[in-house]
Amino acid sequence: MLLRSSIVFLFTILFAEAQEFLTSQDFFNAQFVDTSKHVKPNVNDVRYHRRRYRRGSVVALEMDKWPNGRIPYLLSSAYSTEQRAVLAKAISSYNAKTCIRFVPKQPTDRDYVMISKLEGCYADFARVGGRQQVSLADECVDYATVIHELMHVIGFIHEHQRDDRDGFVTILWSNIIEGANTDFDKLISTGLSHYGEQYDYFSIMHYERNEGSRNGGNTIEAKQSAFTHLMGKSTEFTSSDLKRINKAYQCYGYLSGTSGTLSQNRFAPSGQQQNFGWFGQRRK
Repeated sequence: MLLRSSIVFLFTILFAEAQEFLTSQDFFNAQFVDTSKHVKPNVNDVRYHRRRYRRGSVVALEMDKWPNGRIPYLLSSAYSTEQRAVLAKAISSYNAKTCIRFVPKQPTDRDYVMISKLEGCYADFARVGGRQQVSLADECVDYATVIHELMHVIGFIHEHQRDDRDGFVTILWSNIIEGANTDFDKLISTGLSHYGEQYDYFSIMHYERNEGSRNGGNTIEAKQSAFTHLMGKSTEFTSSDLKRINKAYQCYGYLSGTSGTLSQNRFAPSGQQQNFGWFGQRRK
């Protein structure tokens, strides 16, 4: 009887967490969040690397976009008031700068995102179907980290995984920690499009030079060496990040006035579901 009661109690807690959303108070508090500071998670463990695949070749994931840019979500109740403000700030930025809309899940929504405190920082790539996970542990609830992980949710890979990356960066495979190699793989597609834009070292989706390092050495070096110590340092969307989001989701009303280079795409191994997260001391 005690065991059964414990199971019922645990289920009740989990169910209650799944019903939470950000409130108007959270969005009010968001205006006080300092987005210029980026506190990196202190994780150097392969456990913070999450990746899941579905079978298939690399093709455009047009079918895996979120219809009309609408992304239903549920939120764990485990987040503090301050953390909820950071999450609200990130979502507010998407609302203000793109036509992507993270909205409270309705009973009729089959596909949705569950934002929870699990182990590390990671997100399922694009629209998986049904419930999909975004993990934002305490060390991950940082504005730059959140917008990075949510860009994975809407269908964007890491910048250094572009099919044309070899013209811009060199991957130092011998320095990459065991188990992280796949996060440095180049994703190739015959139908790949970068929306006519060039590689962007400053994209919010770019790794820093020593992410996933087993020895502190560089794992990525820029072909233009001056950029090696600068790439992956962004604390905000670049204009290129916003341009590619808005082009991918046909957010025509948001394209005016943006400038810069598009640095990312919404392609990944088709049929291969990737789960992106933090690795080393940066988001993945």
